[in-house]
Amino acid sequence: MDAKLPNILLVEKNHMVGSVIALTARQLNLATVRKAASINNAQHYLGSEAFSGLITTIDDEAADLKFLYELRNASFNASPDIPIVIITPTCDEELAERLKILQVSRILLKPFKVRDVISTIEMVSRPAS
Repeated sequence: MDAKLPNILLVEKNHMVGSVIALTARQLNLATVRKAASINNAQHYLGSEAFSGLITTIDDEAADLKFLYELRNASFNASPDIPIVIITPTCDEELAERLKILQVSRILLKPFKVRDVISTIEMVSRPAS
């Protein structure tokens, strides 16, 4: 991994979606993206590496939100205040409110455009001010 680039953790079960995001970041020299196919893998990475941001898909709402609550409650070695981006096919008012409580920085609705991915990567790569 390039130590000069921000390090982003991507939790995405769909290999194609994960690859598009990771390749976009790499080709545009925006960030290094560590892909995790499951919450268990993500928890392992959060315990052993520093990340400037997290991009994660909501597939199993209960389990995925539990993971985010644990992150925000400093259950991992990762900073509990890193920017979080959610990828989801839908977002109703209830989910939006729960994500607001978790201080989610952005919600990407599937299908999303590549320019949305680029601006999202740039957003989570910026150092906190």
